Amino acid sequence: MFQFLLPDIGEGLEEAEIVEWLVEVGDVVVRDQPLVEVLTDKASSELPSPVAGRVAVLGGVEGQRILVGQLLIEIDDGVTVKQDFEERETSAQAPAETPAATPPSTLGSPPPFAAAAPSSSVSPGTRPKAAPATRKFARDLGVDLTQVPGSGPGGRILLEDVQSFSTGKQGGAARSLDPGLGVMPAGRHPLRGVRGAIARNMAQSWSEIPHIHSLDEIDASVLLGFCQESKASGMPLTPLGLTVAALARALRRFPMVNGHINSGEDTQEVVIPEHVNIGVAVATETGLVVPVIKNADHLNVAEICQAIADLAQRGRSGSLLVADLSGGTFTVTNYGSLGGRWALPIIPPGQSAIWGMGRIADRPLVVDGQVVARPALPIVMGADHRLVDGDLLEAFRHEVLGYLADPQKLLAGDIF
Repeated sequence: MFQFLLPDIGEGLEEAEIVEWLVEVGDVVVRDQPLVEVLTDKASSELPSPVAGRVAVLGGVEGQRILVGQLLIEIDDGVTVKQDFEERETSAQAPAETPAATPPSTLGSPPPFAAAAPSSSVSPGTRPKAAPATRKFARDLGVDLTQVPGSGPGGRILLEDVQSFSTGKQGGAARSLDPGLGVMPAGRHPLRGVRGAIARNMAQSWSEIPHIHSLDEIDASVLLGFCQESKASGMPLTPLGLTVAALARALRRFPMVNGHINSGEDTQEVVIPEHVNIGVAVATETGLVVPVIKNADHLNVAEICQAIADLAQRGRSGSLLVADLSGGTFTVTNYGSLGGRWALPIIPPGQSAIWGMGRIADRPLVVDGQVVARPALPIVMGADHRLVDGDLLEAFRHEVLGYLADPQKLLAGDIF
């Protein structure tokens, strides 16, 4: 038996949750065929088979968390079976020395796996690429995923693809409200998967970090006008991308906001990273993920906007890697894209601050002593009060808002 132990799939993580088995005991698998989908606190991954053979033992059930180095799956690679089969065949062909002959039924061991046909329940190389929530949605609708064209990266099937296929509309559809949002049958459900990871991280943040928040609402007229001009010039920019660029420069000026407090058993220390890595929260069908723009202070505004678009698309399609979700030093959450105005966002573990953006909409503002309707952008900044005091929080916030009030400064050659 080949014992496949749970590997360290990134960042020194100690355990992972079994989200979904892609094979069953008795299935014949080929090398590199996906065996199982596992979830760490960083990302979901499909683990491929290191050998060909027949599945003998599954090392856990769906929803179970196992440690790195523990048994994940046992696969009979055919070596033992082949030797046993050849020995029995030789014995059966030899002249019988006694009246008792070996019953033919004892020769029922399968032939070597190199000649075995794949199990009908798993078709290696043809299994559709889709997130667990998408597969469940397809099952609920009675949709065969093998018939659904995927519009995600690498042909991955998105929830929108299933919805379009089920209504007879082939091809990609405009992203709309997830039909499964907030839906769950009555009863008790194990807290696991992405939701379980979110719960653990939020509980840790709320219990360990004393939050303070600063709220404001700014006139976004210049910001929106700048974005419109950029589209006309062939370099489309977004308010979110410009905000991330402004944050990157402010974090470089105020490195304490880019740091965090590391609490050990015997000591606490302030950690100031060398890099500015900004995470951008993305709402997906399975929950909130935060892919990270690495070295954001070394990217120009256009590169940041492109990085945000790429990470958001891969986040919604479920194709993010562990590396995409690791190493963040600061987080931005744009709940305005969901229609929200105000919120008090929670700081992720291992960071000391978070920036929240509400929906830009016309609201009454005072301009030159007159109340007028202007597009207003609500912003909230949360900080770890152990490291960031009110004076630093306000200085940082004003630094960022200064760039948003005059975005042209972000295009200056000496910024990045």
